Amino acid sequence: MGQTLPGITVAFENPKGGVGKSTLTALFAGYIQSMSEDGEGLAVAVVDIDDMQNTIGRLRENETSEDGDKENEYQVINISSSEFINQLDFLKDSFDIILVDFPGNLKQNGVIEALHFIDVIVIPFEPNNTDLSATLYFYNNIYKDILSARRKLGQKTTVRGAMNRVMPNVLEFKEIMANKSALPFELMDNYIKDSRVDYQRNLSTLSNAYHHPCDAFCEEVLELISNHIKN
Repeated sequence: MGQTLPGITVAFENPKGGVGKSTLTALFAGYIQSMSEDGEGLAVAVVDIDDMQNTIGRLRENETSEDGDKENEYQVINISSSEFINQLDFLKDSFDIILVDFPGNLKQNGVIEALHFIDVIVIPFEPNNTDLSATLYFYNNIYKDILSARRKLGQKTTVRGAMNRVMPNVLEFKEIMANKSALPFELMDNYIKDSRVDYQRNLSTLSNAYHHPCDAFCEEVLELISNHIKN
């Protein structure tokens, strides 16, 4: 197991492209790391299994190319999705929380298999009909079978939907909120307000650059992880 937690795997995953998977992964990792004092805290790793884009892996490389001080930063590890399962025991032994950054499609080798090993999954989507339709297709036609397979193996899974890039006054958002009980998964209480320019300018994999744009959301994710372990 990890240093404090039993090596929990977490993912912000939705094969619908452009929903903010990598952004939310980096924000949550930065939030956890920023809470640690003098490097003491939960051991967090971001595992980038997106073989083509490798968004977080490349961002970390660019940010540390001039300043080589990574001692107090969370780990960013590039692993091919086809090799992820083979490395999972090592990851669970080394880290408390393993954040897995998935590619924006399910066709890459090993992606479906990797989804079978995620303990806590947050499914981000923008509150519009296009994103919601694609998200429901993913959940109902693909992810429900994965949940069923995990249950048969005695593995519990925590699943939440999370609305990203929200403009609260937009009709589509209000309609989703009014009918959220009809969704096949529970929504998180907190959502991410639309702030694309802010995230594009300030997104970082370095904890000293984390500027706390969505602490309440990150705290709820951390609570999901805690409750997953307790229950």
